[in-house]
Amino acid sequence: MDATILIIEDDRNFNKFLMQSLTDSGYLVYSAFSGAEGLKLINSVRSDLVLLDLNLPDVDDLDLLKEIVGVYEYPQVVVITGYGTIKTAISSMKLGASDYLTKPITEDELLIAVKKNLKHLELLREIEYLKDADRKKYKFDYFVGRSQKMGEIYRLALFVAESDTATVLIEGESGTGKEYLARFIHYRSGRRDAPFVEINCAAIPENLIETELFGYEPGAFTDARVRKKGQMELASGGTIFLDEIGEMSIQLQAKLLRFLDTMTYKRVGGTKDIKLDVRVIAATNKDLELAVENEEFRKDLYYRLRVMYLKLPTLRERAEDIELFATAFLEEFSKKLKKKVRGISDEAMEKIIGYPWNGNIRELRNVLERAVIVSEGSLITVQHLAIETGKRFSDDSLLPLVIPEEGINYNEIINEVSVKMILQALKQTRGNKSRASVLLKIPRQVLLYQMKKLGL
Repeated sequence: MDATILIIEDDRNFNKFLMQSLTDSGYLVYSAFSGAEGLKLINSVRSDLVLLDLNLPDVDDLDLLKEIVGVYEYPQVVVITGYGTIKTAISSMKLGASDYLTKPITEDELLIAVKKNLKHLELLREIEYLKDADRKKYKFDYFVGRSQKMGEIYRLALFVAESDTATVLIEGESGTGKEYLARFIHYRSGRRDAPFVEINCAAIPENLIETELFGYEPGAFTDARVRKKGQMELASGGTIFLDEIGEMSIQLQAKLLRFLDTMTYKRVGGTKDIKLDVRVIAATNKDLELAVENEEFRKDLYYRLRVMYLKLPTLRERAEDIELFATAFLEEFSKKLKKKVRGISDEAMEKIIGYPWNGNIRELRNVLERAVIVSEGSLITVQHLAIETGKRFSDDSLLPLVIPEEGINYNEIINEVSVKMILQALKQTRGNKSRASVLLKIPRQVLLYQMKKLGL
């Protein structure tokens, strides 16, 4: 087993027993017979686990424990006591010990304790590795691109990250990177080592989202047999990301507002207020200001969320970044899928740059992933791109239109065209809203919102 263990034990016979048992089990073992000798080894040998006797004659046991805990990043210290007192064990655990054993100790007890604590160390390192991978992933590198708008958002996001108690509202079309931005803010903030928990308010049924968010107590409803922590509580100390906040019911909006004002909440079926330290970042592809005017979203909650406000531009508004994104995604998927795709043909890149990308960065990413999957050579060509032929809107591609001198009512015309498109899509799908939203290439929630807005 590839693990290093340090023994600090003044009883030479017991020290020899520990060392022999662990060496026979394949561990690399260092041994000290006093606290002073142990301190030297602590600073010179990087041990995975320390076995520490709490009855050393030359040092204060708990002071030595503090020293060990201060040196190691993930201290795994199993204290050994001959007294067997709960008080001694509790004191050592409070100071950072991971476990304790009471003399006399059998070889089986020793090896079980060592394996358990080394497994715990392995899990801690794995969690840190995953956190570090997430931190590296959300560095905002090519996500910022070359556009001036994204440069401004990047600078503002850094200020937002520093103010890690302020609520944040992120608006932007589907696929513009709202979750990416939220994670970037989290990993650049002082909450980076705590959880980032995401809830999609549109994906959870209305009758379940409150229990998902706040948890519940036993007996709160028929199947509630045990207490369940909500996602808010699981995000304690970190960030809760409420995606598609515009889909949250008015009733739950009131409870969320109360939480933001007091930072306390009650589990469903509970009577006790629970205090929580968590940052709330909300995101939406809706126009929340319009939703407030239509009384579909609480005005007080809207302004409570909008302490810090970020609006992500569409990919159409940052066309100068399309080639940069396409190249970055190509490199990502070539490496991930172990393909030797090295570039994109001029004709294919022209098509990519000319496409409207209604699904924004997400759609572009999916198209490039598919292109790499189906490619057989070293170059992505037009044949590999699952997108419709067409150029970005220009003067030549617009329908013939003469605007009279007295002007036209832009909103009325847009609404009229929207009504005709939605009705036609519903007619073709025999009233199936989900299929109609696919035809129109918009999320179902957006279709429902537009139908309500237009009185359909």
